[in-house]
Amino acid sequence: MKVIVSPSLSKDYDRRYVVVDEATGEVLDDAQGYGYKSAQNAHRAYSYKSMPATRKSERNAVKREVERWCATHKGFMGRVDQAMFYALRTGSSSPRLTWSRCWPRMAWNCRFRPAT
Repeated sequence: MKVIVSPSLSKDYDRRYVVVDEATGEVLDDAQGYGYKSAQNAHRAYSYKSMPATRKSERNAVKREVERWCATHKGFMGRVDQAMFYALRTGSSSPRLTWSRCWPRMAWNCRFRPAT
């Protein structure tokens, strides 16, 4: 598998990338005929599409566990939402700055403590 620039899908300054089989040159993925805007996006999409079923089920299991945790810790997640809202509202370019200011006040509501 290799990502190359597609001459047929690319325009003057708008390069489009496709995933091809190195041995045969067969196009494996071309974003439904549009091509990908970056090589990184092409790699990312193809690796997601070609992920084995066992890996997908593991990923879905982790997602369900996180959703379950968030549902049981609604107070904490409410504070996270509030911190992110204020970060966006104040125009902070980095929500982590707001998060790091809010974290010490919220940590006492959690059973775990942040790693130092």
